[in-house]
Amino acid sequence: MTVEATAREPVVFGFGTPEYAEITDWVTREVHLLDEARFDEWYEQLHPSLTYSMPVRLSLMPKDGFGFRDDTDYYLDDYTSIRTRLNRLKTEMAWAEQPGSRTRHLVTNLLVEGAGDDEYRVRGQFLVTRARADHLPDIFSGVREDLLVRGGGGLLLRQRRVLLDQSVLKSFNLSILF
Repeated sequence: MTVEATAREPVVFGFGTPEYAEITDWVTREVHLLDEARFDEWYEQLHPSLTYSMPVRLSLMPKDGFGFRDDTDYYLDDYTSIRTRLNRLKTEMAWAEQPGSRTRHLVTNLLVEGAGDDEYRVRGQFLVTRARADHLPDIFSGVREDLLVRGGGGLLLRQRRVLLDQSVLKSFNLSILF
């Protein structure tokens, strides 16, 4: 059911609405492409004006803020730099991914809001596991804040902000996509 927007509140698309179903389907397909290392197909789901960021998390007292740096990111990519990243994975020069990672992306508890004509703000919690070589698996959790827009016959990712729960990363590297 859709809730009518007021001057202060965006339109919310809840469970059971066609918009929620379409976006849930898009997210499900997207994480399958990542987990199956079908990166060229995943790239087709990106908007040319993409921004993809993962700000550094800080451990702060609640009175001092939410805990993310505005001036430092683990990732701060655009459409072109993501393509470069993906092309590099096809070579033997991507040492952090030799052998390749095996990932599982679980994205749940989606909140969907209208953000304009054919634009949707999607917020979901994630758990991503990565197994690689003989190392202990890495586990990442947090929130994905996405902006999806219509284009190219479907939904495209225009913006992703990944907010990790961890302030200290114990992973050997951060070469996977969220």
